[in-house]
Amino acid sequence: MIKEILSKHVDDQKAIPVTTYIEMRKKHFPHLNEDLGFLNDYETMIVLALSFPATQAKKLGKDYGYISRYAHGKDYHLVFEEKLDGMVAALAKKGVSARGSSDKSIIDERFAAYLAGLGFLGHNRFLIHPTYGTHLYLATLLVDVPFETNPHLEDSCGSCTKCIDACPTDALAKGVFYRHRCLSHLSQDKKPIELNHLKKMNYVYGCDICQDVCPKNQGIKPVDREIFQSDAASQLHLESILKQSNKTLMKAYKDYAFSWRGMTVIKRNAMALLMNRNRQELLPLMETTKKTYEQVPWFAQTAEEIIAEMRKKT
Repeated sequence: MIKEILSKHVDDQKAIPVTTYIEMRKKHFPHLNEDLGFLNDYETMIVLALSFPATQAKKLGKDYGYISRYAHGKDYHLVFEEKLDGMVAALAKKGVSARGSSDKSIIDERFAAYLAGLGFLGHNRFLIHPTYGTHLYLATLLVDVPFETNPHLEDSCGSCTKCIDACPTDALAKGVFYRHRCLSHLSQDKKPIELNHLKKMNYVYGCDICQDVCPKNQGIKPVDREIFQSDAASQLHLESILKQSNKTLMKAYKDYAFSWRGMTVIKRNAMALLMNRNRQELLPLMETTKKTYEQVPWFAQTAEEIIAEMRKKT
């Protein structure tokens, strides 16, 4: 009964006992000292998966910056929120108490998905699904009843190291992830970015390099949902980003996943891309942008690094 309800909303789902998740978190991440007490009200953790298109929009040119593929179309958090509300309501009618979330709880969704057998964790730190590769959004649904569970997926990266070799900042190694070097993480972080990392940036938000080179993403067949299709917001015009106010930009992009960290991070990233493309004619605009946000320390420090580097080439 539960499986039928879930199948109407998602592309795949697998489950584990809540006790298993708690046990494995404490075993593998004891240093985190997580408060998982709220899980005790439920018996099963179901991991839900929605796939998104793998195709990238054709590059528009040096005036634009790519948005990472997962952030195209409507914000998946909003999509999942609607679906989770529907599932919780349908289960309640069957006498099942449920609680859903997507990126809004302490639950590690990728780790839960791995434990449940939904996929395996690759060197690129993504969950890799046998049908959808890394092109997958995840959510969890806690229910107060037992549910069918599955064994781990028997798959791995084997001897492949393509993502490790392709990472421009050496953020990946076998069994190791250097988060502080990851361009996707840095592009979202509200902290100063070192010049050597700024010079490697090629996305205005995120980074897809380790996914693009992954053999497990070749020949995958995600569900072709219109709501997640690439649109005009899949590439942002860099000069326009700097000229518009944060309020105007948020109004335009509030329903996209890349807006969650605010538009100041997008402006910083846009400046990095303009530096890397040596857009000297836009240096005055970049200096004005720096002055506008000079009270934001992490932005001002990074912007100064970018501007100083560009001045060397004038």
